Amino acid sequence: MTRLPLADLDQQPESTREWAARRGNLNVFRLLANAPNVFPGWIQQVDELYASPTFSARLREVIVLRVANLQESAYELAQHLPMGRAAGLTEHQLEALATGDLDDAGFSADERTALDVVTELCTTHHLRDESFDAAQAVFGDAALTELLTLVGCYYGLALVLNAVDLEIE
Repeated sequence: MTRLPLADLDQQPESTREWAARRGNLNVFRLLANAPNVFPGWIQQVDELYASPTFSARLREVIVLRVANLQESAYELAQHLPMGRAAGLTEHQLEALATGDLDDAGFSADERTALDVVTELCTTHHLRDESFDAAQAVFGDAALTELLTLVGCYYGLALVLNAVDLEIE
């Protein structure tokens, strides 16, 4: 059972209600609406990350799902596994994202570089110089910054979701 009450989305500003309705009025939005001073900024960040053309939907979901698995975030996994499938990830690849056995899962070179960054960053909280340099060579400064921001967004969200034991719809 969720440890915090979920806000009534009907009591939120119209722009928040419309945003949440477009995305399914999920419990995560009802939870984050409890923090009205930061929720609009979070909405804007997520919108920008998903509207950005830097990463394909597939690569974005590869990144988010690896974070969710490493953080053991049941809620993030429940929401993003269908999105990963819709973006073209196979069941074998989804399993590899869960287990970390990435070598024979058919990920592209760019996906593997992103996965190496996500795995190292989420498990050690740092990137070795070699890892950073390899990612910077593949993605460049802007895309690497965006990748790290995406990891940070979903890593932090996973912490919140796990702390409150958010109930999956």
